[in-house]
Amino acid sequence: MRKLAVFMLLSTLALSGCKRKELEAALAETQAKLTKTEGELRDEQGKNKKLNEENTSLKDKIAQLEKDVARLGNEIKVLEEQNADLARKAGATADELKKLRDEKAKRLAELQVYKDLFAKLKSLIDAGTIQVEVRKGRFVVKLASSILFDSGKTDLKPEGQAALGNLASALKSLNDREWLVAGHTDNVPIKTAKFKNNWELSTARAVEVVQFLVTQGMPQGTLGAAGYGDVDPVADNTSEDGKAKNRRIEIVLMPLLGEIPGLKEMLTGGGGQS
Repeated sequence: MRKLAVFMLLSTLALSGCKRKELEAALAETQAKLTKTEGELRDEQGKNKKLNEENTSLKDKIAQLEKDVARLGNEIKVLEEQNADLARKAGATADELKKLRDEKAKRLAELQVYKDLFAKLKSLIDAGTIQVEVRKGRFVVKLASSILFDSGKTDLKPEGQAALGNLASALKSLNDREWLVAGHTDNVPIKTAKFKNNWELSTARAVEVVQFLVTQGMPQGTLGAAGYGDVDPVADNTSEDGKAKNRRIEIVLMPLLGEIPGLKEMLTGGGGQS
């Protein structure tokens, strides 16, 4: 009887030992999962922080555009008052005053176009697909060549087609405006059987993008293509990062300049003919 009791005690201890090992193993596994999850959480927090910073930057840009719209609106009111006062003093006609008001209204409307377009492109900007800036007084949408083309090639890659397809949805909403698609390269010379230099490569890429945008519903009459080779860099070509920034496609919204006063008369009058 005593031997049976001892046997049962030893069996119980053995079972307890096994159970403890199982629990320790389960605890270790749970701890490992917790560590992994904490790491993933830190990674996601880092990504969210970056996105929040980018969104804050975009909100600041939109807020600045709204301020510009409001500022121009105030400028129009001030100018109208000034012009009315000048009209009284100088005898300006009602037509002349109307022309001044219309010019200011056009500037305000143009700024509103930029603001609305920026809002439509926001999701693509957030995703890093495109960059938007005002360069040389023009609204410019930039796409890196690496998204669109393989090195030295002009055939659009699938991800490039997807990016341009999404972009066209926003751009074709301005079907009464003209766009210039401009190809740019870095300063590394290219000379192949197909392309003698960077001018030819950049121009061929611009034409390829134009043709694809037309298939996405953009009117042919609103698009033009140009190649700038390496003569219009946006970064230093002495570094690989700078070269990558210079290899790009820019889609430029052409501004509405209006009619230059006196130009038509100059060309059709005595000064334009011999």
